[in-house]
Amino acid sequence: MRNLSELLVHLLRRSTTLDRIYLSVLRDRCLVCEEAISDAPQYLTYRLCPHCRFHYSLTARERIELLADKGSYRETNRSITSLYPLSFSSRAPSKDEGEGLYASRLSRDQTRTGLTEAAVTGRCTIAGNKVMLVVLDFGFMGGSMGTVVGEKVALAFESAAKSECPLVALVSGGGVRIQEGVLSLMQMAKTVAAANQLREKQFPFIVVLSNPATGQAYASFANLGDLIFAEPGSLIGLAPMKTLREASKRPIPMDAHTAEAHLNHGLLDNVVDREELREKLGTVLDILNPQHNNRTDGRRSRKPAMAEIEDGPEVERVLEIARHPERPSASTYIRSIVDSFIELRGDRVSADDRTIVGGLGYLKGERVVIMGQERTKSLAGEMYHTYPEGFRKARRLINLAARFKLPIITLIDTQGAHPGLESEEQGMGNAIATTLSLMAEVPTPVVSVIVGEGGSEAALALGIADSILMQQYAIYSPISLGQTASRLYRNPSRQREEAQPLILTAQDCKELGIVDEIVGEPEKGAHTNPQEAAQELQQAIVRQLAELTKTSPGKLVKNRYKKFRNMGEYTSHSQAAVRREVSLLQHIVLKGPPEKKAKSRRRAKEEVPGS
Repeated sequence: MRNLSELLVHLLRRSTTLDRIYLSVLRDRCLVCEEAISDAPQYLTYRLCPHCRFHYSLTARERIELLADKGSYRETNRSITSLYPLSFSSRAPSKDEGEGLYASRLSRDQTRTGLTEAAVTGRCTIAGNKVMLVVLDFGFMGGSMGTVVGEKVALAFESAAKSECPLVALVSGGGVRIQEGVLSLMQMAKTVAAANQLREKQFPFIVVLSNPATGQAYASFANLGDLIFAEPGSLIGLAPMKTLREASKRPIPMDAHTAEAHLNHGLLDNVVDREELREKLGTVLDILNPQHNNRTDGRRSRKPAMAEIEDGPEVERVLEIARHPERPSASTYIRSIVDSFIELRGDRVSADDRTIVGGLGYLKGERVVIMGQERTKSLAGEMYHTYPEGFRKARRLINLAARFKLPIITLIDTQGAHPGLESEEQGMGNAIATTLSLMAEVPTPVVSVIVGEGGSEAALALGIADSILMQQYAIYSPISLGQTASRLYRNPSRQREEAQPLILTAQDCKELGIVDEIVGEPEKGAHTNPQEAAQELQQAIVRQLAELTKTSPGKLVKNRYKKFRNMGEYTSHSQAAVRREVSLLQHIVLKGPPEKKAKSRRRAKEEVPGS
């Protein structure tokens, strides 16, 4: 039964007939799971099955009714209608016959759907946010992009830019209107150019893809959204399934071309259930809208009574706590300290690296972009690294913060950049370098916190900040600790012991001027009381942001440059620390590990006569 249901879902998602739109009307049982749905509130309101969550198709009017605040929607440019562009060409055969067929098809779809064209545009509010809506209806000639659709979409972008409000596009269909020939293709350029007008005004553009979202719309304005969401199970991609099968040399997987597959390949920000869509859109619009001020409401935290910071705790103890398997991860801290968190995924190129988690939310009323390096639940001795796709995702979030003037918070916890061949082929060096460059120049406040292991360049890539914090039992090292020991000794059993001289504790980093503040933890480490650790961390970040938000963007960038320009300059503290580290390294490298020294002594003893 399960296999049969999966096959039915597969066929339904790939159906391209117009009758597919109306399969959901007045059904007694779900087409997929065969459960009764006719009286279910979720089906009656949202056209989705409450049992298997299958999303049935909606018309443009139904989508508008679900999203727009009651009574707020006002349609625009409704009277624009199509001609038959191919009739303008002297080379078009049977012009009268072709024009008649096209006019007949248009008239039939207009009568059946109650629309004048496949695109419906208008103004409304979503959760109190003024927006311009663009909705493509698959029920009208497959939601295809003819000249009228392109014109209405372009006018909507221009109107949103002129009135300085966000635009939300709901895309279903979007292929070429073949009856209009190359002029239909030109609508891709028209809508992209219009979308750029809104981008220049620094107002949000959000896209929601539904089943199916393919063709010209998908490959033009629909892929330029600041954020791109999709409904579960939606068929998404440039090529239709038939073309995809014909062009592919291997069988197409069951889940290919779906929203979930696109999410895993980093091409979407998230898959959002229709029942949750309005709330998520309202939150995102509230955070990204530049006309909205931060919700500070006077609740900034005063500096709390800090936990007692030990003077130079033993490295062995700090390393044990920093690597404790139950130590809170970045995602644990994010969901503890940020309200209304909405995760944004993918690098929009090839993948979604889950070792970096990030998104939007509120920190004590402040609209923020927050991201963190996520330690994986690994077996003993395994490493957790960051991949090129993760840095590309981080760059997307940094650019989003810069575009909408949002503070950035980064949580650092990685053992280094992934050293494998696949990462090199994916451009690891370029990914790190460009992330460093963006972090150095982003014109918004940046606070970074080392919450676990700060391993080498992977940690630094998210650590160029105006204010750098470090938890009491976190550590920092110049290169990945596993690499350090293997390079020096080629003996994995000695990694932990012999890498210790290169490990910097929070106190060491404070003395060297690498971090600005040490954030206290529970006595035996954050893992013993994650809630208390998160509260302490939240207060420290809020305190730093309260100071940084008083500084102009230009001054922030200038001060950040000076901060890192002066890193490594000798002070009394740094001289002592550097001498100590150099001395330890010389001891290790020149004298070698104990087993080598023992062999040397035996060899020398054998060479001495009479010994």
